[in-house]
Amino acid sequence: MSRQNAETPHLRFPNDQPDRTAAEQSLALLNNWRFGSAATAIVMAGLLPFAVAWHLTYLAAIAAAMIGAVILALGCHLVRERRLSTLAIFPDFARLPDLAGNRKRLQRTRNRWALADGLRRTAAPNQPPRRFDCCPVLTDRVAAARSELLELANALEQTRNPDPTCVALIHELLTNGCSPLYNPNLPADDLHTALARARAGITNQPIVVQAAEGEPR
Repeated sequence: MSRQNAETPHLRFPNDQPDRTAAEQSLALLNNWRFGSAATAIVMAGLLPFAVAWHLTYLAAIAAAMIGAVILALGCHLVRERRLSTLAIFPDFARLPDLAGNRKRLQRTRNRWALADGLRRTAAPNQPPRRFDCCPVLTDRVAAARSELLELANALEQTRNPDPTCVALIHELLTNGCSPLYNPNLPADDLHTALARARAGITNQPIVVQAAEGEPR
């Protein structure tokens, strides 16, 4: 590990829990921008037939405004969904109204099985090379946590109503490029802590953190 990587102890996974008021305001702002952009796109689409009869310049301007509004609406939607996925890992946000649909999706059988498959692929001894993979899995960390990953995959498949917060944590662990599975700047202990927390929430057992290889228990 480089000197720079070794000198960043402030980085942790997951990040510190955001302020609830600030999070709610951020979601409300994104929601307003999303609906406003969608409404603008609909209005511009309604004006297109008239612009054809007016002038080519009007047509180009209205079409550009409509495309821009659609892009802005999609961007706000994606940022909002990403924000919800990040907030879902914190228990204090469980009663947030905007998270209700997200928490239901996390508990669906199809989603749980997909995450379990992702855990098993991650734990596989041989990681196939991926041409466009900008965040490769840290194989040394996977090797030290392989049994934990496989046990978590089995528990996730067999539990019908797991804690959505813990399922969201697994999702973030697998899909977030800043998680300790991919980011060498994070301590390896964060991976074991996250896996222990997720399994405890799914199996309703006390959290027991397994020390990394070569470290005292």
